[in-house]
Formats: sequence, C-alpha cells, structure tokens
Amino acid sequence: MSGRGHGAAYLCLLADRLCADGAPLVAIDPDVDNLRARRTYAKAGFKADDLVATEAGAAVLMIYDTRRIAN
Repeated sequence: MSGRGHGAAYLCLLADRLCADGAPLVAIDPDVDNLRARRTYAKAGFKADDLVATEAGAAVLMIYDTRRIAN
C-alpha cells in the first residue's frame, strides 16, 4: 500500500486530533536525509521550520500548526 497517501492522511488526522485536544501545535524532527518521511509529513500539512542538531544527527524541525493553517 506504499505510495497511496495513507501515511499522510493518518498523520493529518492524528495531528488534527492532538490540536483539537488542546495541543497548540505538533512538532516532528525527521532525519535530514529521510526525504521520503519529509515528503509524507509535508503532504500531511507539516511545514519545515528549521534544521536542528540532535544526538542522532541533523534533523529537520517540522511543525503542524492549525493556527497557521487557519490564517
């Protein structure tokens, strides 16, 4: 079922639910080289915000913020 948008749809539903339950936003930090994950998160509505250093190496901070989507 890969490549059919199921992952992005699930992530969008999950992020919407977390925000509806009171989270001001949802943040994730995929590895900078994990382009497949980054594309999936982007399709779900996450926006790349910044590059960050983690213990596991460089990552991209991606934010899902319904306040930003609504504006």
